[in-house]
Amino acid sequence: MARRTRSNDDDGMELNMTPMLDVVFILLIFFIVTSVFVKTPGIDPSIPTSSDSVDWKPGILVAVNAEDEIWIDKTPYTIEEVRPILISLRDENRKADGIIQGDGDASVGTVMQLQDIMVDLGINVRVKTEE
Repeated sequence: MARRTRSNDDDGMELNMTPMLDVVFILLIFFIVTSVFVKTPGIDPSIPTSSDSVDWKPGILVAVNAEDEIWIDKTPYTIEEVRPILISLRDENRKADGIIQGDGDASVGTVMQLQDIMVDLGINVRVKTEE
């Protein structure tokens, strides 16, 4: 008499991972599309002090150094060259707020011209100070 033995291993079952991978890739794409990247100015100016400081999370950072160079995304510009750059940054994120990091030795006129350009473009802008 021949005996038949049954194996307890379920060799015939496979786990289909495709739906789980689809969900993971959809979540990854969602987080990449909805994230906002902040463009850093590229320099670290010495910021003037003030009596009251409010924490603000900008989407556009612009720095002005002591030589009145305007730095956006690690590239220096003159006041005449900055408008198209700010338009492209504004078009990337319509809700982005802007901060001007003016050096303490920078010309007030350059900072004010830059602020006027940003206001004309519809960017909510502030000048950064420290307490």
